Amino acid sequence: MEIVAPESVQNYNEHDPQSRQNLQTAFQQYLQSGQIVFCTFHQSFSYEDFVEGLRARSEQGQLQYAVEPGIFKQLCERAKLGTTAAEDPFDKAIAVLAELCSDPEARPVLSTRTGKKFEVEYEGSKTFRVFPKESTVHDAYYVANIELVRKLYQGHDKKGMYNPSYVEGMLKYLKEQCGLPTYQQAQSVAQERRNFVIIIDEINRGNVSRILGELITLIELGKRAGNAEELSVVLPYSKERFNIPSNVYIIGTMNTADRSLVGLDIALRRRFAFTEMAPNPDRLSNLNIGTLNIGELLRAINQRIEVLLDREHCIGHAYFLGLNEQSDLADLAYIFDHQIIPLLQEYFFEDWERISWVLNDQNKPDPAHRFIVEPTQADESVEVLFGKGAEALKNKRWRLNRGAFVLEQSFIGILPASKA
Repeated sequence: MEIVAPESVQNYNEHDPQSRQNLQTAFQQYLQSGQIVFCTFHQSFSYEDFVEGLRARSEQGQLQYAVEPGIFKQLCERAKLGTTAAEDPFDKAIAVLAELCSDPEARPVLSTRTGKKFEVEYEGSKTFRVFPKESTVHDAYYVANIELVRKLYQGHDKKGMYNPSYVEGMLKYLKEQCGLPTYQQAQSVAQERRNFVIIIDEINRGNVSRILGELITLIELGKRAGNAEELSVVLPYSKERFNIPSNVYIIGTMNTADRSLVGLDIALRRRFAFTEMAPNPDRLSNLNIGTLNIGELLRAINQRIEVLLDREHCIGHAYFLGLNEQSDLADLAYIFDHQIIPLLQEYFFEDWERISWVLNDQNKPDPAHRFIVEPTQADESVEVLFGKGAEALKNKRWRLNRGAFVLEQSFIGILPASKA
């Protein structure tokens, strides 16, 4: 939000729920306008999804393949214009034409430069169907791509375009009937254009080399369009020359405790500035369940995790943000039972003894307050199970004590003795 609308965060108060809600509402509006784009990398995410690729579609029973732009290429094209779709005169004119096409019984009639009449129908996304009036086949149609119309509007040569006569006819109709003004070159100064942001969640979970391809070079700030060392490449599918404008910002998020981090391309690391988003117990300092302060609870747990593992495995405060003044012990117990303790199991590879150290169980005088306990039945003892020589064995068996989750003192006991 600081990138696209810095004024929106000037008076932001992270401790005020209403302030956060206002910021979230504004964020959603920028998502809808396309100024912010959100995606998630995963093992199946590909170059074709991110940049461009061939997509199959059926036209009149025939399978056709067309080059479709991916989410990042679409964002870059929009950023070069410097405006959102709601502000762009071309998109406004297309919206008018789409509205005129809403009645299938009264499709608009357009004409080519040579005077051949044709009707159009909005198919959705970036495509119009073209129905030649002189066709002898009922409802036979061609396809006109909106992006080709845009390129012709911007002064590109129609040579090599798909169905250029219909594309030209559509542009003529947009100017005459849909209020499309004469094309004006987009602002060349980056400061005069709007900023656009793509947020890539779990950026380390995708095959970065495969997804970005040649963009691994273009995303460098010095090689952006308009800079001294500007670079462009010819894309493999469309054969178009492509570069990345300087008003595009890329934000990647990831969990450094995630084991898939080792797969992050070293070339990508060099092109990003890393900003740590550490757990912030202070966000929970005013939150209490009974006499237990949740901020102090998280701080104690993370201090122990830092000693036993490292600081990158500290537990985030987001786990507890769902709690409020109306929350009770059952809500806190649910978080521990279903999120915190399973996470600790993952961190410590089922080493229950060290998990119990994180929860300070060894210092709780009453066994009923301990979350992790050893088996207590006599027939489960090591001596009974192994007999002679069992004294050399260490009992590695532990159990979750469900009764501890309903007792406030179990959670208070996690705190150091000086704060309990």
